[in-house]
Amino acid sequence: MVGHGLTCRKMIPRLLISLVFLVAGALKLRDPLAFADGIAAFQIFPGWSINPLAMGVPYFEIFTGAGILFGRTRSAAALAACGLSACFVVLYATALARGLDVTCACFGKWTLLQASTRVGFVRALVLLGISVCALRGRWLHPERMSPERSRSDLGGRRL
Repeated sequence: MVGHGLTCRKMIPRLLISLVFLVAGALKLRDPLAFADGIAAFQIFPGWSINPLAMGVPYFEIFTGAGILFGRTRSAAALAACGLSACFVVLYATALARGLDVTCACFGKWTLLQASTRVGFVRALVLLGISVCALRGRWLHPERMSPERSRSDLGGRRL
């Protein structure tokens, strides 16, 4: 029973981050022009790069979300999720620092999830945290991070 609970807790961040990226990518693909406007609002990318980003990022998000679900691609996809999330954090941090009011285009035109720059920044930080948990596989596993565990308990591996 304990092993089953640990497996479920290990899967929660993976499923959550996978769902977020799959839904976000799919919704952005429904209206790439709105997503392009969202990218342009950050005033950080050159004009020639906005349309390729608006077309490429949603596919990258979908492939990342799907990759997290499969064993062979899970680590690479979780690393990609961390990279994307870190990019989102940096974008929102620079927008906040420059006083820009950027409406989140994270989920396309889905107005229920549109948010201010500050809320978008917090959302990106949470997404990054969950992505790191999915990558590390240590979410809700304090016993795996405990310094009291000996190397013999870990099969000679380091934490």
